[in-house]
Amino acid sequence: MTSFALNIKENSIDSLNEALDKFHQGQAGNVRAFKFAILCTAQFIELLLKQYLISVNPLLVYTKCFGAVQSRAKADKVNLKTAYERLSAEGFDFDALISSIVNPHTVKVDEALAFARLEICSKTGLEFVDKEFGDDIKWLKQLRNDIEHFQFTLTTKEVRLCIGRIVRSAIEFCDIFSLMDLSKEIGQERFHVFEMLADEYTQFLAETREEIRLERIAAFKGHRPKEYQFVEWNVYRCDECGENTMIPHADSSTGYKCRMPHCGNEESGEIEVACDVCGVPCKNEDMAYWDEELSSICPNCANHPE
Repeated sequence: MTSFALNIKENSIDSLNEALDKFHQGQAGNVRAFKFAILCTAQFIELLLKQYLISVNPLLVYTKCFGAVQSRAKADKVNLKTAYERLSAEGFDFDALISSIVNPHTVKVDEALAFARLEICSKTGLEFVDKEFGDDIKWLKQLRNDIEHFQFTLTTKEVRLCIGRIVRSAIEFCDIFSLMDLSKEIGQERFHVFEMLADEYTQFLAETREEIRLERIAAFKGHRPKEYQFVEWNVYRCDECGENTMIPHADSSTGYKCRMPHCGNEESGEIEVACDVCGVPCKNEDMAYWDEELSSICPNCANHPE
């Protein structure tokens, strides 16, 4: 068998490390860095999928060899995995297809992913991750193509969430096929970014906090510092999820709503309401109840001697 030194694992980790660096720069305010985070993430996932094919057969990563499998699958009317197994059992010489080619072309991402899905289905009877992984890769490829042609629309929130989903899917992918432990391969200085992306809740929380920060800036825009006290815009703790993610919302019954995905709670003990006696605002959770007419009594009034 002809030997080809591809170093795909090292290259894929380099791409992931660079993507994490650029992602961190984007989070820090350098929006242009997200462009390079996209390019590096797309490169990482492409190399990772090719690394998987090499783990099956080092020659399967090449277009001519993979094409032989596709042709057999079409002729026998079977899937790619079955076609490959039949060719292997027959002793098919994949090496002969590329031995005379100096730089053989490698497969596309979609082809590698299709083969991986078939192998997982044959082992577990389950679909790999979900359709969203394939959709994310397709979207990432299209965005990379747009960037490389110098025309693209960059929605930073979509980019951040997509890269997070890609990282989480890559972790699962590596675990299923025992390719590597990504958390141990990346640079230590980038681990905090990787850890945030690897945990869906942590990333959603970071994303929500960023949205809140931007909405706060918008709410106070046009006001002088001495006027800030008159702007009714606060951040409260959500009674449902426990995060400080309750901000003003026009359609909420309380005037506030949690911005965390899959929460949307409208209740918080920290929301201030006016005292029914003195009219001074106080936290709802600190209010006392006297009767139907005096349902919200602040601590000062509640403790005031009659």
